Amino acid sequence: MWSWDRRTLTVDTAIAAAAVTACLLLGLAGLAEWYWSALVAVTLVIRRSAPVVFLGLVAALSAIHMTLSGSFAFPGDLIDLVAGHAVAAYGPARLRHAGLLLGVAGGLVVTARALNDRLLSAAMLPAALIVAATLAAWSMGLMQRQQRAAVLDAQHRRRLAEQDSAMRARLATIEERTRISQEMHDIIAHSLASVIAQAEGGRVAARADAIVAGPLFDRIAHIGREALTDVKRLLNSIDCDMQGDDFAQGLRELPDLLGGVSAAGLDVTLEVAGEEQPLASGMDLAVYRVIQESLTNVLKHAPQRRALLRLVWTPARLEVTVTSPLAGAGGGSPREGRGLSGIRQRCSLFNGDCEITAGQDFSVVTRWPLTRLDLPVS
Repeated sequence: MWSWDRRTLTVDTAIAAAAVTACLLLGLAGLAEWYWSALVAVTLVIRRSAPVVFLGLVAALSAIHMTLSGSFAFPGDLIDLVAGHAVAAYGPARLRHAGLLLGVAGGLVVTARALNDRLLSAAMLPAALIVAATLAAWSMGLMQRQQRAAVLDAQHRRRLAEQDSAMRARLATIEERTRISQEMHDIIAHSLASVIAQAEGGRVAARADAIVAGPLFDRIAHIGREALTDVKRLLNSIDCDMQGDDFAQGLRELPDLLGGVSAAGLDVTLEVAGEEQPLASGMDLAVYRVIQESLTNVLKHAPQRRALLRLVWTPARLEVTVTSPLAGAGGGSPREGRGLSGIRQRCSLFNGDCEITAGQDFSVVTRWPLTRLDLPVS
């Protein structure tokens, strides 16, 4: 069950050497058959690395000594208690009770000899002491096993917690990177689309009337400055490790957005149905970005620069629809690029759904569920 390193084996070897030395000193002091105890003490080397083998060797040597001499070997037979403890603490789980058998066997041997000598009453106390000592050693070993298992389980849980923390940090980094990438795309794509559209118009106007072209180029410069300011705010929010509340936009900036795309040449009709509900800041920004990306797609790709923006408010949800007429009458779903996939991602973050179709009209329909936190408190 357990894996041991060289240090553990070294410690057990030192303990075995000390026990053998103690038996040798007892022999020099006059203890008979000290060598049996020393031989049993040698097996302490594998006390933790091979506890089942350790128990088997101790039991075999004790049985051989009992058979040859008819008596217990002191202090060698005390190592039987160590063997019972070792198997309970370090042995395989299915064999953790094996040490009890050795104590029971010792008690039975004492009882059998007492019966043979007809001294049963005198043998009851030694037999009980042997069984009790074995049970105590086994119980201590079992408690040590449980403590070790608890430590290993705590270490395992700590490793899992560290891995989970690292994974959460990695996911947070990926999400933040995706958010930044999407924000940069929305800012730059929208601004460049407006700049390109007005630059093309300004080139034509400049040939006809320089007075008319002046405001167009002023508008281009204004859009460029706005885009640069938005990018700086986004990067500043990253440097400050903030979400950038001052940078967060929402539907309150919708009139400015519609004014910008209208100046770029897109005719937008706004329709609002239902009573407007307050939105959480995250959803407010997401809805704004979806509208911005949808109108930018119309500005860049639609054959007719005309769009209908419809907001339908209900207590349960907000439905946002952006449609623009197409030249043909095809059907199906358009090929999705980064912008349209970003729209789907923003909707999914708030458990919304998105439907993008291209028939007689190009249509982007997003539905945003409004939770109780988004509803006004009565």
